[in-house]
Amino acid sequence: MRTFSTEGPCDPARHYHLPAAPRLAEGLGLVDEGAYFLVRAPRRTGKTTSLRALAAELLASGRYAALVASAEVGEPLGDDLARAEESLLASIRLSAEHDLPPELRPPPFPASAEGTRIWAALSAWARVCPRPLVLLFDGADTLHGAALRTVLRQLEIGFPRRPAAFPWSVVLAGQHDLRLEPFAAAGDAPVRPGLTGPFEVALSPESLRRFSEDEVRALYAQHTHETGQTFDEAAIRAAWEATAGHPFLVQALGRELVTIVPRAESISEAHVHAAVHHLVDRRVTPIDALAARLAEPRVRRVVEPLLAGTALVARAHDDDIRHARDLGLLAEDDPARIEGGIHRALVPRLLASGIGRAVADDPARFYKTDGALDVEVLLHAFAVFYRTHARHLVADAAYEAVAPELVFLGWLFRMVERRGWVDVHWGGSHGRIDVTLRVPLQSGGEQHEAFVLSSRRKGEPGAKARAVGFLEDVLDAEDLASGTVVLFDRRVKRAAGERVKLKQTTTAKGRAARMLRA
Repeated sequence: MRTFSTEGPCDPARHYHLPAAPRLAEGLGLVDEGAYFLVRAPRRTGKTTSLRALAAELLASGRYAALVASAEVGEPLGDDLARAEESLLASIRLSAEHDLPPELRPPPFPASAEGTRIWAALSAWARVCPRPLVLLFDGADTLHGAALRTVLRQLEIGFPRRPAAFPWSVVLAGQHDLRLEPFAAAGDAPVRPGLTGPFEVALSPESLRRFSEDEVRALYAQHTHETGQTFDEAAIRAAWEATAGHPFLVQALGRELVTIVPRAESISEAHVHAAVHHLVDRRVTPIDALAARLAEPRVRRVVEPLLAGTALVARAHDDDIRHARDLGLLAEDDPARIEGGIHRALVPRLLASGIGRAVADDPARFYKTDGALDVEVLLHAFAVFYRTHARHLVADAAYEAVAPELVFLGWLFRMVERRGWVDVHWGGSHGRIDVTLRVPLQSGGEQHEAFVLSSRRKGEPGAKARAVGFLEDVLDAEDLASGTVVLFDRRVKRAAGERVKLKQTTTAKGRAARMLRA
């Protein structure tokens, strides 16, 4: 029986998958033209699966000898040109022995001087191969320095000799667009722009786009067809919104769902929300070391204004935006935003994670006998914590613009973990972070609370009224009768935590509201 896959390229015999054909049409056309072109997409979006499917279709057509070879074997070798060339040629040979029939495999590669071995080897292969060669290098952007420069230059030199004495078409696939990557020039010469020569074409991003809602439905329908377990329509919509169609997250969520939901039950929207929380708690993401990535200055310059709800992301440099998109953290189009509920939930949780380690209070003391969270007691305890530790915690925060808000979120995550769910809503240019909290009750019901986190800065009058208005919007959306505003005073004349007060107020519609001013 097939399963959902998160460990690597999909194997149609073992994994649920979507046909690669819709992603291949543009690539097939470029190969027929003899193009040397690029494929760029974030990690775990199906590049390798699609490259293999493209090579298989080209090979099956009888017109080409098409092969996928990994360039990642050369990554650890850095600027060691000789070893990088050897590793890349070994990757080609081993892949050919596995994926090509004997008559299409390369001959023994000729000896050649360092810096010409790729050129010599591919020329020798093209001369004896009965079909035009098509080579697809996966992970080409993992090569760097002298190794990357010389490989690209050798491909450029051989390009005019195709197809009789060089590969007809070459594809460089990776996470980054090599046309935009700066290459260090020799000696003291300035950094020069990226690719030149034949690699002027790149497969459009839409060719490796994220799954649409219909494609998520089609993928999950394969599980239904093979097991009989159905997905409610609302569950499909929730899954698509949570994952933003990212192939890895769609697969990971599907795997989580079929693990936690008994086979006899239909998968509902509530099941999807529970599965999303499990993935967030386990920090499941296709982005390697996301917490470390968020600390990178070029990522922080993009994410911090988004999290703060300001328009300052407009100041972010294009290179920073492109880097965040290459990682798969930022949507490919404007406005700048992080797509998908899973990543939007992970970002503040990761940034606030260190706060929880500083909290000594026992979360159990904030819960009533019926399992409900005592919000009043929680806020009073936070006031004490913030008054005592805010100066150091705020000063040490990596994201200064939202440092107090992250302190509160870290506190809240610590108090609610394993008892309920904290959903953080942020982004846009509204200057606030909305938080909704759900805690299961012993009676079988659910406690539902809403918070608005905002900051008062110098020269911004009316912060209190604005924050209460924000809360009114949240209460309307969540259909709640009361909520909490946490308003942090960021004016220079007042140090963090200097004065913390909890008061009661009302919204314009007469709803009860707690106002914690810190």
